Amino acid sequence: MLSDGFATSAAGFSQTDNSFVPGADQFAGFMPQGWGMSAGSFDRGSNLMSGGLGDDFAGAGLLFDLDHDDFDSGPFKPRDSSNCSFSQSTGRVTCPPRTVDGLRITRSFAFTDTSGKAQSAPNRATNTVNTQVIVTGTIVTHDKKDTTTVNHSSDQTVSGLVKTATKRIVNGKSGGTELTDGTNAKATKFTTTRMQGDTTVGLTIPIENHKTSYPIAGTVTRSMKVTVKVAGQPDATSTRREVITYDGSATAKVVITQDGTTKNCTLPLPHGHLTCS
Repeated sequence: MLSDGFATSAAGFSQTDNSFVPGADQFAGFMPQGWGMSAGSFDRGSNLMSGGLGDDFAGAGLLFDLDHDDFDSGPFKPRDSSNCSFSQSTGRVTCPPRTVDGLRITRSFAFTDTSGKAQSAPNRATNTVNTQVIVTGTIVTHDKKDTTTVNHSSDQTVSGLVKTATKRIVNGKSGGTELTDGTNAKATKFTTTRMQGDTTVGLTIPIENHKTSYPIAGTVTRSMKVTVKVAGQPDATSTRREVITYDGSATAKVVITQDGTTKNCTLPLPHGHLTCS
C-alpha cells in the first residue's frame, strides 16, 4: 500500500524544476489502494520513483541547435519568461501568478551574461539563468469528499547557455509536501502525506551541435517519504532515497535506500532500464 505512494509525484510538483518525470504528479493526491483512488502501482525493484528520471537528466532531452542566434535549445533550456517584469533593485524577472487546477504558481528568473551582469530579459548574451518557483493551494476531488493541500518550491541555476559554451552545468534543489484528507466508500477517514524533493550538484552536460548529450559529471539525490493514517489502524510510513552519480561513462550509478535496505544499481543512458544487484 505504501509503495504505491512512490509511483507518482506529489500533486502539482511538476510545476517546479526537478529531476522527476514531468506530468508524473497527475495533479492528484495519493489515496492508498483500498481507501480511495490509488495513485498508481510501483515496482521498487525495477523503477525509479515518481515515473523515473526526467529526460534532461538522462540525456534524452532536446537537441542542441547552435545555428540560430538565440539560446533556446538543448537540455535545461529556460522556461518562458514573456509578460514578466524586471526589478532593478532585485535583478530578478517576476511573472504574474497563475492558477492551474486550483494551485497557485509563482515563478521568477535571474538572467546574467558571462560577466555576471543582470539582464532585464534573456537574449543571445545570456549565459546563466536562475529559476525560482513556488506552488501552493488545495485540490478538491472524489465528489468533493477529499482535499489535497500542497506546498512546493524549487531553485535551479543553469549556466552554459551562450552559443560559445562547451558545457551546460546545472545546480538546484526542490522540495514539497502533499497532504490529503479523504474518506473511503465505507466512510472511513484517512490521511496521507507525501514529502518529496531532490538536490542536483554539478550536473555537467557537454554541448555538441545537432546532438543530444548525457551528463558526464555530477550527482542527483532524490527522496520521498510516504505516510498513511487510517482511522482505527496503526500509522504506516515508508521512505526512499535515490542517489544518481554520473562518471563520464554511458551508465549512471544509482544507489537506492528504501526503509533501511540499500541496493546498488546501474542505469544505461539515455533510455536504459534500471538494473539492481
